Amino acid sequence: MKSNHSNRHVNASYSFDLPSNNNNSKQDDSISCSSLNIDTTSHLYYLPSHINKLSNHGQTLNKRLLNSIVNYKNGLIINGSLFDEQLFQPTRSSYITDYANTPQDCNRFLEGHNRISTCSQLDAHLYKLSFIITLSDWYIDKELLLGYYPHEDDEMKILEEISPYKHFCFPELNPKQRNGGQMLNDQSTYIFTRTLSDGHMEYGYCRRLTKDSNRITKFPIVICIVSSHSYFKLYDAILNELVKAYMSNELECNLLMQSFHSKPLPIPTVNSSGVTCILNDRRIFFYVCPRDDRLNHDYYSTLLSCLSPYQIIYLFEAMLRSKRILLFSHSPSKLTKCCLALSLLIYPFIWPYSFVSLMPSSWISDLLDSPCPFIYGCLYETKDQIPKTLDNDLLLVDLELGEIDGNIDATHFLPFNLRQTLEFSLDYLIRFRLMKSNLTLINIAVSEAFLYVFIELLHRLPDFFKRDNPLPKNDSHFSICTNYFQRHDSGIELEPIDLQQITQNEHEQQEKNRLGYEFNSDEFLRIQPMSSYALFLKEFIHGMLFLKFLDDYQRKEDLFSLFTQRLNERRQMTIDDLSINQLVRFRQTFDLLEKQVKLTPKQTNPSFSKFLKKIFE
Repeated sequence: MKSNHSNRHVNASYSFDLPSNNNNSKQDDSISCSSLNIDTTSHLYYLPSHINKLSNHGQTLNKRLLNSIVNYKNGLIINGSLFDEQLFQPTRSSYITDYANTPQDCNRFLEGHNRISTCSQLDAHLYKLSFIITLSDWYIDKELLLGYYPHEDDEMKILEEISPYKHFCFPELNPKQRNGGQMLNDQSTYIFTRTLSDGHMEYGYCRRLTKDSNRITKFPIVICIVSSHSYFKLYDAILNELVKAYMSNELECNLLMQSFHSKPLPIPTVNSSGVTCILNDRRIFFYVCPRDDRLNHDYYSTLLSCLSPYQIIYLFEAMLRSKRILLFSHSPSKLTKCCLALSLLIYPFIWPYSFVSLMPSSWISDLLDSPCPFIYGCLYETKDQIPKTLDNDLLLVDLELGEIDGNIDATHFLPFNLRQTLEFSLDYLIRFRLMKSNLTLINIAVSEAFLYVFIELLHRLPDFFKRDNPLPKNDSHFSICTNYFQRHDSGIELEPIDLQQITQNEHEQQEKNRLGYEFNSDEFLRIQPMSSYALFLKEFIHGMLFLKFLDDYQRKEDLFSLFTQRLNERRQMTIDDLSINQLVRFRQTFDLLEKQVKLTPKQTNPSFSKFLKKIFE
């Protein structure tokens, strides 16, 4: 069964659920909500006239709450939600400034690279390594290394260092047959992922120079940066400069690789920590490290351009059900961005299974037999390697045709009202905003739409979740407690006396201490305001996604700052706040965000101005 991109518009009129003032928390969705219809004509939405017949109090309330902008110390509070001030700065990913005509003292200072950074560091170097690679023939394992940094005297050590990454640079190569010159021509940055043995993720940012754009070889050349940090816009901007330098002078490119590598990666702070580097043509490269991770990439706009809202939500539900997903595309850039976008949609949860954003063609047949859930990004030509008969839990996503193939389940996993609001929010973005708004705003809007689902379902979580003392810091970063799924039977059968109950209580207490938290799931399910919420959560909270979330949440609360912020905002809402339809709130918040961004002056980022000012002090 297939789902087509063209089938996104299912109905001519849409129905939304507007919470009534009835505070009976035990009623079901269809009973506790009154109906709000939004019709479509010529692909435009309008509110029916009877909505305007609300009471004067309701009209005043909506006007006050849905047009609310409050300045905050590090951003703006718009309709009750805090947004980082960096969102309202110029949208360029990097700031290149020519300083050829600046004072001589400034030139000496900048060229000396002697400004000591006082910022805390995520990493001592901007990236782990970078290299330039090409081919000597149209076969796998015929790669030729053209450049590498950091330098090593031992050539064999260098080859061993890049060995895990070279297959991702030319993923189309197949060991069984010669490619015959049929290589990918996508010159946009693509991102491969690699999971290390300790569970941490590495990211490879690659840019390809085709044989038409390089004068060195008839084979394509790939410049690759490997980092443990998901900073797409930073490394994309660096690759822009490395490609320019390589096309003019190889030596300059190697020097620039060395210069970028020597810079530390700062921890984002309120003072907008940045990365600065002197380029070869007397320009300054400056990048602000955003505090909001959603400003680090533009993945969501690519996903919205490939699939319909219905399809995206279906994949979202498939991930929550731990399905196996294969995505296919001719373009490595499109493919990897869509894979990464899917993985980020489930925030604050982290996909705990196998994830490869770009699967080398030579690996796909060996990994398909895995019984575990996975998300793999595959090149289009590998579709021939997929069995004709699909497993029940395997989905094939064609990003070129906008189709999902597999055993499509007609039943929905999410509660109906949350799924409906989410679908209409995405549809609004695709119809009216995708081609008009900047990609950063699209990122924020998509993230907020999906995060709203989890906030509504989990806003009572703090009432039933208690942290104990944190586990030791040397625990695996991505692991659920290693003993969680192990049984602790002694192997000795005891008589049914009080001693057995005492032993059981001791085991339960040991288990609580081992986990580092206590979660009262029964009470949490009992207080849900709608039966559909309780049914969803009853299945979801026993899955790997949720268990891993609890394990991370009790130890690394700083990783969930956005989730915690939205959770607190939701818990502080009044009945009047909750009476506002979520789709209306979403659209008006997005409109206000866009207006604030447009009010931003077009000059250089103020953080960069502060940096230059310090030079003259």
